Amino acid sequence: MDVRGQHYQLLPFGSGRRGCPGTTLALKVVGIMLGSMIQCFDWNVFGGNVDMEEGIGITLPRAHPLICLPVAKVDYDLLM
Repeated sequence: MDVRGQHYQLLPFGSGRRGCPGTTLALKVVGIMLGSMIQCFDWNVFGGNVDMEEGIGITLPRAHPLICLPVAKVDYDLLM
């Protein structure tokens, strides 16, 4: 995807001459961070279950926010 083109998926970064100078860096770092979070943590849902009830609004927000708690995956054999 060309970050300098007319792609409206990247509208939060701005467009044209006033576009964000860190767009390409941000797009690369997001993938690396997401992969690291998936690889290095187990994720537990606070409360035990996911409530998909819709709240009030045009964008259909959740009635109850999703809260996830990260639990570090530690390989104790590598530490010794």
